[in-house]
Amino acid sequence: MLFFSSCSTKKKSWVNRQYHNVSAKYNGYFNGNESLKSGILKIHKNHEDDYTTILNVFPETQLEESKKTHSYMDKAIQKGSIVIQRHSMKIGGKEYCKWIDDNYLMIGKAYFYKGNFDEAVKTFSFIKNEYNSEEIKLLASLWLFRSYVEKQDFSSAKKELEELGSYKKMSRKIKLMLAKTSADYYLRSKNFSSAKVELIKSIELTTGKRKKVRLNYILAQIYQLENKDTEAKKYYQIVLKSNPEYEMAFNAKMNIARTLDKGDEGFAKMKEELLKMTKDEKNTEYLDQIYYTIAKLEINNEDTVSALNSYNLSSLYSLENNTQKSLSFLAAAEIKFYQKKYYNSQSLYDSTILYMDENHRLYEDTKEKQMVLNELVLNLNTVKLQDSLQALSKLTKEEQKKVVQQIIQNIIAEENIIAEEKRLKQQAQYENSLTNGRNNQFGVNTSGGKWYFYNPATLSFGLSEFRKKWGSRKLEDDWRRKDKKNTSNNQDTTIKDTVSTETQNTKDPQYYLSQIPKTQQELLESDQKIKEALYNLGVLYIQKLNEPKLSTKSFLETFDRYPKDKEYTPLCLYSAYKNHKKPKEKENIKKVLLNRFPNSVYSKMLLDTNYSEQAQESNETLKYIEVLGLYRQKKHNQVLSKTTPLNDNIYKSKLLLIKALSQISLNKKEDALITLSEINQEDQEVFQQASHLIESINDPKRIQEANEMATTGSSYLYRKNTEHMIVLVLSKNEVDMTYLKTLISDFHIKSIGNELFEVSSLLLGLDHHLVIIKSFENADESMEYRSLFLSEKTLTNEINKTEHSVFSISTENFRRFYNNKDIVGYNRFFTINYTN
Repeated sequence: MLFFSSCSTKKKSWVNRQYHNVSAKYNGYFNGNESLKSGILKIHKNHEDDYTTILNVFPETQLEESKKTHSYMDKAIQKGSIVIQRHSMKIGGKEYCKWIDDNYLMIGKAYFYKGNFDEAVKTFSFIKNEYNSEEIKLLASLWLFRSYVEKQDFSSAKKELEELGSYKKMSRKIKLMLAKTSADYYLRSKNFSSAKVELIKSIELTTGKRKKVRLNYILAQIYQLENKDTEAKKYYQIVLKSNPEYEMAFNAKMNIARTLDKGDEGFAKMKEELLKMTKDEKNTEYLDQIYYTIAKLEINNEDTVSALNSYNLSSLYSLENNTQKSLSFLAAAEIKFYQKKYYNSQSLYDSTILYMDENHRLYEDTKEKQMVLNELVLNLNTVKLQDSLQALSKLTKEEQKKVVQQIIQNIIAEENIIAEEKRLKQQAQYENSLTNGRNNQFGVNTSGGKWYFYNPATLSFGLSEFRKKWGSRKLEDDWRRKDKKNTSNNQDTTIKDTVSTETQNTKDPQYYLSQIPKTQQELLESDQKIKEALYNLGVLYIQKLNEPKLSTKSFLETFDRYPKDKEYTPLCLYSAYKNHKKPKEKENIKKVLLNRFPNSVYSKMLLDTNYSEQAQESNETLKYIEVLGLYRQKKHNQVLSKTTPLNDNIYKSKLLLIKALSQISLNKKEDALITLSEINQEDQEVFQQASHLIESINDPKRIQEANEMATTGSSYLYRKNTEHMIVLVLSKNEVDMTYLKTLISDFHIKSIGNELFEVSSLLLGLDHHLVIIKSFENADESMEYRSLFLSEKTLTNEINKTEHSVFSISTENFRRFYNNKDIVGYNRFFTINYTN
């Protein structure tokens, strides 16, 4: 009797308090906390640092995607919830079980490490408001601060940080956690000066060199970003003295090397040392980073030729590290871009985007520049091709064939040169691998059988050679294709490899002969393409590349070549006039425009500013109508040409939407996503359509479901033949959960027989308990069970003590219901779909 009496949570006697305190600590809390710690350890173990950017203060990123550790967190949440349900002794507004607040804190941490930051925020906020203990309130506030930072809700994080500043007494451990979290907050909000202060504070509060190493490395990275090379070098050297893991030590050495300038002491010695490192077998997997660092030194030495060669070697040796490969291509692309060698730069930007992760901090800017250069090169090639074709049209058929054959021979010769260069590079790599001792793999020391596939050393070498040629490729269909993003199963038999098709076409004489304009009409169409391309080039140069001289040159070339054209020439003259800053040149262009095209819109715009505004609005309307017409005629390439680039006007959002639709029609989904992201919220209707399209591209199944939800007016989907469960929703404080689960167990023995059901309980927010009974093969089975359940008086008598719901729900719908805590919404859905 004493045992059962001590189980009561309604009495606050010493025996009751001791029983529930001991049980809460050593049963649920201990096991839950051990699971939480194991999960955190696994997160840290699986974390891979990206040394191409500033490291995170905490070695944990994208927690919501760390699915392998979610089970650890779920167990901690479950254990903590059970402790709260069974051992909470809240009597007269006071909690007498001293481990309940710790369990709530554990649950909040588990939600945090599961990546469910909304639930973490709710839990930590509840602890702050519910409990008076300063220690627990401080810890909850700290974790609340971290949760806001992870959510990137920096305004709420700032308020919480200000509140944390009001606490006077803090242990050294909590001061350290606050300093590290503050550093993390300032780093993410790009406030590097404040981040440095908090990092220095964290270093002072941390004991042991090894524990400080990450903080010192981040501090060094910030100084390097700020071009404070002396301070950066100082902290990198501290890192090296702390005996860090090899990868961090290696990157610290590389970063020290990158801080050296031409006149610095040790510059030449450092380069010599780096070249020596390339011959060390231990550094084989780091060759890409070594050559990248050598290239940086050569840039500091103003030797761009050698730098480009080193960047090329860096990208060549990047077999596994796609991030480094992309950065090597990007650095080379930027050199060519700075030199205004846009053809070369465009090719290198293409390679950068191919290897760069879409989540990389530089991806969006790089992708934008790549698209601009793609458009630029497309128009440059259009002018070049049409000029060549028009020149060929003036020759006899025999002369045309000779020229075309010469073009094909030049292409073949160029391909042979490239192939030979590639072969020599591969041969050099092969000989280098033999020099480094790999030839031993094929000697007497080689383990394994004689047949190739029984020999692991031979297999390893083959894999290495494959990666050198093809890079790191997944085992999948169409692995040779560079761009598999736009392929789909139903296109496998119809879509050919664009690269191989292009190569084949350019060696076929008919590829050129068929494009030569033969009639006056075809010549006019060719001229139209040139005029359009020259105008597009002028706009791209001035608006996207900030090159007014090149822009003006392109605009004036239109006038030089087509002085009598009334469509593009006056527009190009007007654009050149607007480009010029020098009054004399500006006036000369104005005179030409007024004399040659006195009745054009652009002449009137120069003479009358009011007319200019009206004409501009009229032109914008006409352009929108024209583009819409082209889209309806399915002339998608012309749509792209007319909408690149776009000026700011009332039709910009609509034109961007049409452009994206054309890109989708041309299977350019990646480009469409970028175009759609440019649409702002000013035009709500267009913005909503854009959002819908983005969801459709990213997850077609989700859109089908969304359409079904929109049709039914519910956020749930009725799937009768999927797995179901029965859920009881009960008020938290009115029902004894342990007793209720005992009654359910008795009911199963009495009425169900041998069938086994899993009965579990969860907290739903802070006010409700859930009892979950699963699982049932389909909706009908679950509804039969529900009928039996509700006919059992012992159960209904117990649950009728409080407001409650008993419903059937599919596994998929349960996730939505639990995340949204949507008791009213799901009850409505259940009534309509299950009970009618």
